[in-house]
Amino acid sequence: MKQKHILLTLGAFVLLGLTSCKNKDLFNKEIYDEMVDFKFMVDNMDRSHDWQLIKNSSVIVKAPDNVSRLQVLTADPYSSPNTEIAVEAGCVDGQATLNYSIPIIQDMLYLAALASDGSYLGVVSFQYGTQEIDLRGVTLQNSGQLHTISPQTFSYLYEANFPEPDDFDYNDLVLRISKRYTSDPTQVLLTVKVDAVGIQKQVAAAIQLAGFTYEDVASVSILEGDIMDKEYPLPRRFINSDLQLMRGRSGQAVLVLFEDAHWVMLKEKESDGSIFRRMLNTSKIETENYSSFADPVTTTFCINFKSAELAQKLTFDKLDPFIIEEYNGGLWEIHTYSHKFDEVLKDIYHGQASAYDNHVSWCVTVPKGDFRYPIEGMSLGTYSSETGSVFGPYGYFPRWMQDHTSNLDWYLNPTIPQQLY
Repeated sequence: MKQKHILLTLGAFVLLGLTSCKNKDLFNKEIYDEMVDFKFMVDNMDRSHDWQLIKNSSVIVKAPDNVSRLQVLTADPYSSPNTEIAVEAGCVDGQATLNYSIPIIQDMLYLAALASDGSYLGVVSFQYGTQEIDLRGVTLQNSGQLHTISPQTFSYLYEANFPEPDDFDYNDLVLRISKRYTSDPTQVLLTVKVDAVGIQKQVAAAIQLAGFTYEDVASVSILEGDIMDKEYPLPRRFINSDLQLMRGRSGQAVLVLFEDAHWVMLKEKESDGSIFRRMLNTSKIETENYSSFADPVTTTFCINFKSAELAQKLTFDKLDPFIIEEYNGGLWEIHTYSHKFDEVLKDIYHGQASAYDNHVSWCVTVPKGDFRYPIEGMSLGTYSSETGSVFGPYGYFPRWMQDHTSNLDWYLNPTIPQQLY
């Protein structure tokens, strides 16, 4: 059986090598699907897997006159040092609607009330899915030490060889994205950090604001940091714009991040003028011309929407950070799973996206800002049906792959930490 799969794999590689956008008849979907199954690190995968680790809801809040702003928090800030702001909004006529995204494993949340000077008046707990909360006449809990409250941050991990399956260590590009708010109700701040580049070819990146049109956004500016690929020395090919805001192929609002991840982190050139490429922050050993260490690069973008209502709708499920990479002479986009077949800047599939419709994602979205990703060549977790063995730094990841309703906290429980960066 294994030999048959190897032959199918080799056959699929040959077909993919011959395939171009003009020769889709050479593509064999059945062989391709078997190749993906063979290369993916978990056998017997759940065919209905949605790769979702977050859920979304909204709550309408009525507040007394002394409340100026409201926040939905992931924990009690008076007892927990690890509290994040899921959403924040000002009160207008004593009311606010708060739209938020949280980890799918979480049900208890906290609503914080703030005075006009930014001080915390206190919090009240509520259950996920609660539709309305009336704070008028409610005694807020505000005893204990008020810990530091951080912006909500998610991690995005990519394989950069789509449509070809590779080692699935999900460290070819590692992004951390956090969301903050200002006193201007039309503004949302997105802080993007490039943490690792575990590949030696060019990778570009942008963020699709799913459900938002280019006309919904008044402007995008850089609030903190700098243009991520400032002074890029080569002609732009992956993203043909050095502006922060672009119009997608279907009119979407697109936040441009960078043309070349290696230039973002190192800004080094070869003697011939090409970009010096090596794996960055994915190996614990520095190797000449292969792997090295680099400081993460962080930039904060200020998105000015044309209304406060539009700004409030930008929850994490609307953020689709995607990368662009080259394969077989063509440029491909790799999106979060729910947007897997979107063609935001490139005409990739030419109407044949269904040819690549399988249950595997080349991007993993983790609702944890300090999630530790695997070292180079180490999969998140493996399961072999032949041996029945589980291996890898996240031993519960294969169980989640086999049943998308179970082990939804796998990313919180590393089993072999030494295999993580």
